[in-house]
Amino acid sequence: MNKRPDSANETYINRFGEIREDSQQISEFFHDISCKIILVYKGRFVCESSQLKLFQSSEIQESSYLQEFRPSFTQAEKEKQLPTNSIYLGNIKLEQIEPEDSKPENPDSNHLFVVSLDHSITINEKVELIDSRTLAFSSPPFVLETIFYAQGLISWHFSHQFCAKCGSQTQMSHSGHSRQCLSKKCEKQHFPRIEPAVIFSICRKANDEQSEDKILLARQSSWPEKRYSVIAGFAEHGESLEQSVAREAYEEVGLRVTNVQYYGSQPWPFPASLMIGFSCETTDEEIRLIDNELESAKWFSASEIKHQIESGELLAPFSISISWKILEHWYQQQTGQSIKSIKKLDE
Repeated sequence: MNKRPDSANETYINRFGEIREDSQQISEFFHDISCKIILVYKGRFVCESSQLKLFQSSEIQESSYLQEFRPSFTQAEKEKQLPTNSIYLGNIKLEQIEPEDSKPENPDSNHLFVVSLDHSITINEKVELIDSRTLAFSSPPFVLETIFYAQGLISWHFSHQFCAKCGSQTQMSHSGHSRQCLSKKCEKQHFPRIEPAVIFSICRKANDEQSEDKILLARQSSWPEKRYSVIAGFAEHGESLEQSVAREAYEEVGLRVTNVQYYGSQPWPFPASLMIGFSCETTDEEIRLIDNELESAKWFSASEIKHQIESGELLAPFSISISWKILEHWYQQQTGQSIKSIKKLDE
């Protein structure tokens, strides 16, 4: 479950967007014996032993804690329809997540759905309901990709129950990848929207051979004590991503930046962001918290990062986030080592 794709553009799921309008085909996928089903209740994922549970249809029929959902599931099975609030995610790439000897004879049948339950769940010692952010911290890459994908769509459906054009109710369409206005006078189709945000390192080169290159890290007052990260902010209308980086750098910490370089990106469905990573440089040294969104911002050398993590004075970003990867990339360039190699003094 922890083999990673070879490159950033690879995925664990074939999304098959070209068949989302084929409701009959999608229904057949759902009722296939090898189909995997994720269940979500009140925005939290149904888990067993603190791990995301991928249900097969037979398990839903037999599960003691899904008694209230079972009748509607059985009815959908009889009618060869999808249960209410079902979203087709795609086909799981088993070659990425399972050993060779555990693959089924027909890997193309391993289709993946998420169902947002209207019915209550009987909680017992076996089942847990875990929110996506918490679940992400303990999940292997396949599960991380899956829950971010599912969470983004579920959140969008929850917040788009009514048509933005005429105010009428909407319903799920295209296998869960759009919503259709129910008004005959309107019938507008709505598609999920993503909110682009830039996240970036600001680096300052050493002035002489005796000093070190430095990176700017900052924190918000709402974060856990001692947690610092790189700068981030939403892109605005009428500006490029590079312009967003320059604007945010000045608004947040009063620095003029140059040499804005793309790093990579990460979905962040809390609720609907796409984090787009960059690095940039500055010759400025004075930090000014202009818009007061940050509690603190400081320059750190690689040796200072190492010392303060060891002493417990500094907490790095969470390792599942692109902010961690951006900081890690800079630290490795400076030292040839990973931040993960740093040990706290009390360990």
